[in-house]
Amino acid sequence: MRWPWNRRPELKRAVERKAVLGTTKSLGSFLAFDPGGASTPSQALALYEESTTVSVPINMVADAFSVLVPVLQVGDKVVREHPVLDLLRRPSPWHDRLLFLEVLSKNYLVTGELHVVALGAVAQPPKELHPVSPKSMTPVRASEGDWAARWLCSGTTLPGAYESTPVRAGREVRYYDGPLRELWTTRNFSTRDNSLLRGQSLLVSAAREARQSILGAAHNVSLLEKGGRVSLVFHFAEDMNEDDFEEVKERVRLQYGGASQAGEIGVTAGGKLDIKEVGVNNKDMDFARLEMMAKKALALQYHVPLPLVSDERMTFNNYAEAKLALYDDAVIPLAGKVLGSLSDFLLPRYGMDPAKARLTFDQEQVTALVTRRNKELLDRKAVGVESHNELRSLLGREPYEGGDVVLVPANMVPAGTDLFTRDNEPDRIEPSGGASRPGKVPEEPTESEAVEDADEGSEE
Repeated sequence: MRWPWNRRPELKRAVERKAVLGTTKSLGSFLAFDPGGASTPSQALALYEESTTVSVPINMVADAFSVLVPVLQVGDKVVREHPVLDLLRRPSPWHDRLLFLEVLSKNYLVTGELHVVALGAVAQPPKELHPVSPKSMTPVRASEGDWAARWLCSGTTLPGAYESTPVRAGREVRYYDGPLRELWTTRNFSTRDNSLLRGQSLLVSAAREARQSILGAAHNVSLLEKGGRVSLVFHFAEDMNEDDFEEVKERVRLQYGGASQAGEIGVTAGGKLDIKEVGVNNKDMDFARLEMMAKKALALQYHVPLPLVSDERMTFNNYAEAKLALYDDAVIPLAGKVLGSLSDFLLPRYGMDPAKARLTFDQEQVTALVTRRNKELLDRKAVGVESHNELRSLLGREPYEGGDVVLVPANMVPAGTDLFTRDNEPDRIEPSGGASRPGKVPEEPTESEAVEDADEGSEE
């Protein structure tokens, strides 16, 4: 006899159940707009695609950056012709300079990351440059830290596994997929993984405002498509059969349905009709004020001055100042980040030290910056404490001989000088030859001295 507790339980095989989850548009929208909002590059790009509140400030900064003309600065000298600049003019057969810089800047502004693949022997100057979407890149965490030991590219643009080089102190980590492909990545600050693995979109903290704008716009479009707003209930007190009910419902839809029918007066006859207002319109929801708050929040997040996104704050004077502020606060910092990263990536492959040479942009091609610089030169020239060569150096012009002398107006006199009496006139003396020169001025002869001089002249 065996005791029950000595029996071994029979092992049951686990049954695997599989279910295919549909990827409809509504499901995709639901998954994209989770409470995180923009925690992944795909979610951040979805917000950019769906909302002008998000895309307008990003496009404003990226478009201003993409038209900048890259130049090479070596020490204090600006070089406008170099092989690396030729590469940036036509990075690939499918990208010119404008599109290449636009893709890099928008990827960085939307997702906080940019990725570029260079084709060609990794120890020589690249043959082509291809931007890669951040949503196609997946980092593989290193076993000894938070940094990426490998990047997996799953998109259609140069897919592959890019392995990192051995980590050495004082040297950047580079990623290669064979001897002919190199991947370069740049990221911004992130609250996750000590900012070592991935960047973080600026939309993370503004996701609520972005979703509010998107859902509000979708709500308004839905209302317009379905007859303005769901604010009226047509209730007939008398009972109708199904045929009569469908006929009356169709007539009501034809009369009140659609955006083109908004505002028309409905006229009915016969029967008892009771119309009640049950909806809440956009004014009651104060949607316009919430929409403006969302626009301001996104504009401030990307350092876009409010006069450029809000008509109520725009005047001719502050519009010009706002354009300068856009370059100072948004475009120039973005140029320093993107072009500085490309310097670290490309210049070593041309045998140049990024500590001594950097990619920057030609300020002579930016009207707003040139206008402000010319005004600054006029102000500094009016002060009169700098020479022409010092002012020319601000323009990148070569000095000329004799230009190191500080020029001042010739009619200037020492402070406190009284110009209305003879006491302060410069002394003059009478040199030999009768010519006068600066010195002590002779005193006027008295009457007796004048008579003596006349007598002496007559005796001679």
